[in-house]
Amino acid sequence: MGKSTYENLTLAGYQAEQPLDIRKTVATREQGKKYTLAIQGNLLSAVFQVDGYIIKTGVKCDRLVMVQTSAEPEEAWTQIFVELKGHDAIHGMEQLLATAKNPTFRSFSNRQRKARLVATSFPTNKANPKVEKLKIEFTKLNVDYKNIKSGQTDCL
Repeated sequence: MGKSTYENLTLAGYQAEQPLDIRKTVATREQGKKYTLAIQGNLLSAVFQVDGYIIKTGVKCDRLVMVQTSAEPEEAWTQIFVELKGHDAIHGMEQLLATAKNPTFRSFSNRQRKARLVATSFPTNKANPKVEKLKIEFTKLNVDYKNIKSGQTDCL
C-alpha cells in the first residue's frame, strides 16, 4: 500500500509549519485573514505551507491542514486546502482547485478532502456562472468546498 500525503511530504523533506501533534484547535493566518478549525477528539494534525514552499510556481493555495482521523486498522486522513484571500474570491477558488488537482497531494489515505476559502467578500453563485462552474469542478474531485469568513470557526 502507498504512503499518506503527510508521510510523502515529510519524506520529501518538507517540514510542517505546525508539526504533527494533538490539538483541539488549528489556526493559521496571513495578511490579517485567519482560518480556524475546531477538532473533535484527540486527533493528530499538522499544517503545511503550500504557496512558495511545497509548490513554488503556478497557481496554488496558501496552506494544507492534515488531520489524522484514524491510525488503526488503516491510516485515514482529512485534507483541508486553505486559501486566505482579500477580495478576489474567484481567483482564490481557482487556487484551491489547482492545488487539489496536484498529484503531490494524492493518497489512498485521504478519506476526506476539503477546500476552504477565507475571504472578505464572496460573489453570489446565481449571479456568477464562473463560481458555479468552479463548484462543479470541486464536486467532480470529491472535494467539499466552502466559503468561510475570517475568524469564523470550521469544524471537523
